[in-house]
Amino acid sequence: MASFAKILFPTDFSKGADHALENALCLTGVQEVVVQHVVSSYFEKHSHWATLFDIHELQKYMDMYVETEMAKIVPTKTLNTIKFRNVISEGKPAQQIVELADKEKVDAIVMGPAKGVVSGLVIRASSHPVLAIPKSGTEMKPLQKISKILVTTDCSPNSKKVIDYAFELKQLFGCELFLVYVIEFTNAIKFGVRQGYFRDATSKMQTWAKNQLENLTPHQFVKDASVHRLVEEGSASDKIAESAEAYDVDMVILGAHGYGPVQKHFVGTTTDKVLTKLARPILTVKI
Repeated sequence: MASFAKILFPTDFSKGADHALENALCLTGVQEVVVQHVVSSYFEKHSHWATLFDIHELQKYMDMYVETEMAKIVPTKTLNTIKFRNVISEGKPAQQIVELADKEKVDAIVMGPAKGVVSGLVIRASSHPVLAIPKSGTEMKPLQKISKILVTTDCSPNSKKVIDYAFELKQLFGCELFLVYVIEFTNAIKFGVRQGYFRDATSKMQTWAKNQLENLTPHQFVKDASVHRLVEEGSASDKIAESAEAYDVDMVILGAHGYGPVQKHFVGTTTDKVLTKLARPILTVKI
């Protein structure tokens, strides 16, 4: 069941991270926040002049700094309603974030912009939903007022997990839901060849896609006027970004594959492309 009862919030103490937490705390049902900061090893290679004393002094200074900054994160106005717990991890940021999320069995990981390097690595590696919040300079509605969610699908069997999650959030927030499928030209050609349609392949695929979106919709929502099934034509990443703007949605849900760097370089994914084009909260769900 989709929930934000327990979230992991990795922070680097930046304004972007503070902005992400501020908005995350507006989500419905937040009960516990695990605040994580990852530090690199204090005892990695140092230059020849560094003594053991220097390293220990550096460690004490850094420990004091991190603990002070962690203490500043907890908003006093939420102390009576939300439980906060601080965790300091040591190692590579993305790896430590993913491992702690698994250990704590969190409902979601909340981070800064999806365009960030660490955010991107966590999105691809984590089995937990990851909510990426845009920078504070962007125009964004407070998340406690979520009224519209857009979810994309390629209508594959694996995508049902993402659609089901989106409908659970619809029930949680009581919001409108936009299901979007994009017909790209190359896919229309492939579809026509497979089905034996050598003319009007796109229009035939339009009909197929509309039927698929209805089949993916839970029966209790098929006739719900707040559920919109949209079939667009063009570049998938462009159309998803355009639809998010056109319908002024508060959140976009995407399915995320766990592609490695080589696969990503040669293949690429629609999700990776969308992450660079949207300036709205993006929630990724592992397929």
